[in-house]
Amino acid sequence: MVDFGCGDGSFLRNVQDETASCCGVELQKDYVRALRDEGIACHTSLADLEDGSMDTAVSFHVLEHLPDPLPVLRELKRVLKPGGTLIVEVPHAGDLLLRELKCDAFKAFTLWSQHLVLHTRDSLRRLLAAAGFENPVVEGVQRYPLSNHLHWLSAGRPGGHKSTLAALDTPDLLSVYEAALNRIDATDTLMAVARNPG
Repeated sequence: MVDFGCGDGSFLRNVQDETASCCGVELQKDYVRALRDEGIACHTSLADLEDGSMDTAVSFHVLEHLPDPLPVLRELKRVLKPGGTLIVEVPHAGDLLLRELKCDAFKAFTLWSQHLVLHTRDSLRRLLAAAGFENPVVEGVQRYPLSNHLHWLSAGRPGGHKSTLAALDTPDLLSVYEAALNRIDATDTLMAVARNPG
């Protein structure tokens, strides 16, 4: 498994005992050095990986930072074995705070955080298909709870899930809230799973 844009390696640490082999690809040299010192394989480019060498490729919240993600997706396809799986997670252009509530503070924060592209379900599906992936399935996921949305609306900043509003975030309410946001296609995150046809 390869984690493209692995950052500090949190995901790799969580899965390294569950997979035969895993490695990261990361541009920030400090992260690469730290991961290598820890004994976790990390590269600075997908070009370092052989064709068809991976069963799975993941990339969490990376594509939105790339001016042209298509070449990267094609490289991920190249390193995947035929039938291999790609899992991608990106912020959702339809996020409730952006599309429905039009929260200016959240919009400024989202753009400030160097998000060059925000995807819809359809645009992410089309991008994966253009890169040669088969049967892309895109689902909405809500990463942040109701308390965070309320905090954005009342205080104009993140952190509601760490404030007194967090008392609202019961498992039942979180489940109902995510389901409601999915019904109107307004989750904060999209997760896609696609297959390399080989």
